[in-house]
Amino acid sequence: MKEDNLIEREAVLKELINSGINITPSTLELLLNFDEPLDKVKLIIKNVSFLPNFNSHLTEEILQQISKEEIHKSLKNVLLKKTESKSIQRKGLEENAKNILSTVKPEHTKIENTVQIKDQFESNKNDIIHYDYPKQSVKIKNKLKGSPFERSKSSLRFRPIAKDFQFSFEILKDPTGKLYTSGEYEDFYNLTVDKFNKLRNLMRKRPEVLSANNINNILRLTNKVEVSVIGLVNEIRMTKKGNYFLTLEDLTNNINVIIRKDSENQENVKLADRIINDQMVYVEGTYNPGQQGKNGIIYCNYISKIDIPRDYEPNYSSDPLSIVLISDTHIGSKEFEEKLWNRFIGFLKGKIGNKPQRDRAGRIKYIIINGDLVDGIGIYPTQKSDLLITDIYDQYEKATELLSGVPDYIKIFYSSGNHEPVRKAIPRPAVPKKYSKELIDIGVLCVGNPALLQTHNVNTLVFHGDSMLDLNMLIPGLDNNNPVNTMIELLKCRHLAPIYGKKTQIAPTNKDWLVIDKIPDIFHTGHIHINGMDYYNNVALVNSGCFQSQTDFMNSLGIHPTPGILSIIDLDSIRLTQLDLKNNI
Repeated sequence: MKEDNLIEREAVLKELINSGINITPSTLELLLNFDEPLDKVKLIIKNVSFLPNFNSHLTEEILQQISKEEIHKSLKNVLLKKTESKSIQRKGLEENAKNILSTVKPEHTKIENTVQIKDQFESNKNDIIHYDYPKQSVKIKNKLKGSPFERSKSSLRFRPIAKDFQFSFEILKDPTGKLYTSGEYEDFYNLTVDKFNKLRNLMRKRPEVLSANNINNILRLTNKVEVSVIGLVNEIRMTKKGNYFLTLEDLTNNINVIIRKDSENQENVKLADRIINDQMVYVEGTYNPGQQGKNGIIYCNYISKIDIPRDYEPNYSSDPLSIVLISDTHIGSKEFEEKLWNRFIGFLKGKIGNKPQRDRAGRIKYIIINGDLVDGIGIYPTQKSDLLITDIYDQYEKATELLSGVPDYIKIFYSSGNHEPVRKAIPRPAVPKKYSKELIDIGVLCVGNPALLQTHNVNTLVFHGDSMLDLNMLIPGLDNNNPVNTMIELLKCRHLAPIYGKKTQIAPTNKDWLVIDKIPDIFHTGHIHINGMDYYNNVALVNSGCFQSQTDFMNSLGIHPTPGILSIIDLDSIRLTQLDLKNNI
């Protein structure tokens, strides 16, 4: 590629990226063949925002909808030249083939003809362009230089339907680059206030809570009266009589609540069994004012969490595509199941499985890796003895090698977990580029944790799941071996780490990134290493298992991992499918 053309290409790409516009390679080639392409691109950027169906993805169809005559004229000229060029090239190849056939011996005709035509096409290949979206740097590499890894192409025999569809995705929520804290008291206070305000706003969307009063106003009452209140749980314990005693707090004050353990209160007691500190609840009851300077108390007759509406309607894609959710591969560990990973790649390429399974593989357009892609270094005291690869950069090189086997028409998202070289506390930023550069070069999009990703109109909440172990220890009935029930509790609380101060480290940022303010269509966790799938109020729940066999550390927690079980979701129906790479294919 000539230097002037390369500079022009980079300028066009920079202009598009700075405007938040994604573009396919074929559409880029069209633009670069326009007269004065940079000027035309600036004109296009000004006009596409007026198109009602423009969603930041610039295609040939979008260009044809722009009303500007000079764009139409340029597009028509380029398409005409392209058609003529293909016709000339086809004739030239046919003529070249005839000349070859006339100069070689008959028994070698087929082989020689194939080689010559292949060489002709190889000489016309353009340099490889790697795109990162949204607004990430664009890498332009010569095909003979740069990363040793290149994403796999699909075979001619396997014809995946996903290959016929362009990528359509958006990062709706990502804490990367927005996590600022000094660790001062003010940061902790701001985090708590932000959490309270967001959760209260979510609770107030329920019509029955609109009459809730603030605690300070209730404490001023001097008569016994029916009241309702919204607050965070500051304390919960059981009294000697078996009743539940709670202290609730809001931004004005705190108040005591009693939940009697009697026949009329069975539902309330059942819910109280699963309440922990720092959750938000709504309480209705009878307020008894305090006597002789003592604080009053609310005798509860109804209590609830924020929860997900039972009639929630998920979003669906209009395209027949699927998404695969995985996590906890732990590349670099001695227990990493590389054979199962290779079967996963074989499945994606249509090389293994029966016809229905190959058809299912052909629908897969996206993969989300929800943390712990690599095993990391120094994560726990005895980790070194469990490592096969003891250098973090070598672990990422191996990860890039393994991910390069994924067909190039599949987009890979990679969210950070607690084994990645980022901070332990949540929320986490994306893995820094100094570790993930080679992954980015093969098209992997790195995001923080938690993250909210939209693929073909379907929203997936990605959370590694650090807080799940705390909830399983605190709430009766929850178990590490059944992660879906723990996920349901997180949705009921509308918070990814509802309790503060246990083993889960939470960074004191001025914004609480862990509030589930937007209901997801798919909720994806990992960390527990056990595959689980279910629905809760029409939200699809997936804990994606792992690609690592049991370690001594997992054994100490009583966790029996389920490596190599794929979680596949059809985006057009939100249908869940499990596929066991060990047994089913």
